[in-house]
Amino acid sequence: MWPSLFKIVGGSLVAVALLWALVLGWWQSNDYEPSRLDLALYLGALPLAIVGGYFLLKGFIEHLKAPPAAEVPKDKPLADLDPLAIAAAKTSAAERLFSIDLLNAFVVTAAGSDSESIFAAIKDGVRPLPNPSFTDSDGFPVFLAEVKNLDHSMIAEEFEGEKRVAELLEARNDVRRAITLLASVVDQASEVLSGYLNQPQKQPLLNVLWLIPSNWNGLEAAALKTWLKTRYWSDLSESCLSIKIAPVSHETMALKHLDEIILDANRDSARSVMTLILGMMSSIDGNIVEMLDANGGLFSAKRQDQSVPGEGAVALLLGHEAALGIDERGQATILSRVALGGRDKPLSSGGRIRGKTVEQLISGLLDVTAVEHSAITAVVADTDHRADHLTEILDGLGTAFAHLDPIEDCSAIGTSCGALPPISGLVALACAHAKALADDAHVLLISNQHPTERAVLLVSPPLAQASTLNPANT
Repeated sequence: MWPSLFKIVGGSLVAVALLWALVLGWWQSNDYEPSRLDLALYLGALPLAIVGGYFLLKGFIEHLKAPPAAEVPKDKPLADLDPLAIAAAKTSAAERLFSIDLLNAFVVTAAGSDSESIFAAIKDGVRPLPNPSFTDSDGFPVFLAEVKNLDHSMIAEEFEGEKRVAELLEARNDVRRAITLLASVVDQASEVLSGYLNQPQKQPLLNVLWLIPSNWNGLEAAALKTWLKTRYWSDLSESCLSIKIAPVSHETMALKHLDEIILDANRDSARSVMTLILGMMSSIDGNIVEMLDANGGLFSAKRQDQSVPGEGAVALLLGHEAALGIDERGQATILSRVALGGRDKPLSSGGRIRGKTVEQLISGLLDVTAVEHSAITAVVADTDHRADHLTEILDGLGTAFAHLDPIEDCSAIGTSCGALPPISGLVALACAHAKALADDAHVLLISNQHPTERAVLLVSPPLAQASTLNPANT
């Protein structure tokens, strides 16, 4: 200790003496007569500042060189021992295993009026073509995924009593086309539903969730509900029918509604309940095409990394075990909870394209459902022709899905159907349902059309789900 103290004191005195010698020598050489302030500043404060700064710098350097202190493990908080906290944790873990049966799915897009037609169009390389009825700012025809020969002239007559809705239908071609497309799939769904609803002993409650694009300003929810009930379920009482209309702005929001339905169906399964999810959209409208072109979001020869406007409608019929018999369950697929996540930045921001978010969502989902990667026989995504979105999915699948052929086993719905926000994820789900039944195996659904939001869920036929469970997790 004493040698170190002598070094510190001796070094400080030498430094002070050297500094005084320099200051006094400078004053003498210039014949300068210092004042009391100069004496206090240069012979007192300055040496103290230099010596003190030296020791501060030395202490900082030694702090950086010192190894980090080992963290002492903290005891678990007493709150974890609370029986209520333990019960909540168990409930949360159980909810991650919730599922629901997808009884049937109906879809119509430019690529076809059923899932099989859409898969055939993708396999044959069918792509949207230029439509001479719409031109971009350069005067070239716009690529559109349009449902051909769609007669929407009569749909406005069904809203004659609703002035605001009728005016909107008259002004907006996209709304007329979308509601007409929706009617075509609900026509099919209502026929299947009649077999369930006409049960004299156990009539299920029908919940209808109608998802509409968030940019449909001016539509009255009450008028839409009245139209839907009058057209399809006028004989159902209010105690047996519930219709809810929810505006959605993107694909992941629509899938989040699906996830909430799965939660509600499992939390309260005492009553026989069936749910019909409806969604439709259309971008076949001059104003929409003009807006996309002005914002630089329209596919063209100059902007091939942008989307192709499309249109379509989808109806998904969901039911829980309490509402189903053995025969119906044999034709249904099982939907897992929806795994939701988000990227740090959009794919369009540049840099290397990574599928880390998709990979994490897939891994978490398969861990919860106890399904091996090798049990997945196909991937259905709502993505389109854009290379960055396709690259993200392939990178997210990684080596764990090396057994899948990127062309034969991975279907990108948007390549033939065009962009279908906000329902493209639901359209892809309808296709995944058909694929799971056809292959009798697990199918992975991936939604990555949104710039940052991502969603993944598992579609399984009942027999495949029972035979591919991981024994370690059962």
